[in-house]
This record gives sequence, structure tokens and C-alpha cells, in this order.
Amino acid sequence: MAIHTDLEIHKVAEELLGLALDLVRNIPRDLKQVVGSKIRDECLAALVLIGRANMARDKLPHLNLLLESIWMLNYLLRALANKGLISKGQHARAMKLTASVGRQANAWKKSATAPAA
Repeated sequence: MAIHTDLEIHKVAEELLGLALDLVRNIPRDLKQVVGSKIRDECLAALVLIGRANMARDKLPHLNLLLESIWMLNYLLRALANKGLISKGQHARAMKLTASVGRQANAWKKSATAPAA
């Protein structure tokens, strides 16, 4: 078992957290409290769930929650982009990172459910 901080999925999720913190810095104060804190919390939850999945025998519950956090981030970031509060470029960069985490989580999920050879 690798240390979770060495996993590629963790590195991408950390990059996503950094980007999210930069994005919410420039949104209006009234949305920063609600949307900004939710984005930050979902990014942190994703990092925690990656660590939990790495340590657990049964990885599926943690990976399912991780995918749910990624969906939530996608919805929140799309709402910010639709309101013009983040640029299309910023939104595209965030979507690239969430897609990467989602693909890796789904691949991990598939390998966790594969029958032992």
C-alpha cells in the first residue's frame, strides 16, 4: 500500500484545492461565505476520502463518497461560471482537474471490485 500523499489522484486533488482557493478569493463576499466555503470543504473532503480509501480494506464506500464530492464541485463551479464569477478558462482548468480525479477514482473503484486472480 502506497502512502496516499504519493498517489497521483492525491496530487491532482491537492492541485484542485489550490485552484479552488484561488478561484473563491475573487468572488463576491456574499457568495464567498456560502459557495466558497462549500467548494473548499468539498475539496478537503476529497483529500480525506482519498486517504481513507487508501487505508481501508473496503474501498468502495470511500470512493463512492469521493465521486459524490467531485460531482458537487462540478455543480458549484459550473454555477460560478454561468454567473460570470469565474472565467471560462478558470472553469475549464477546474473541470480538467475534477475529471482527472473522477477518472482515477473510477479506475480505482474498478480495480477494487475486480475478482482476485
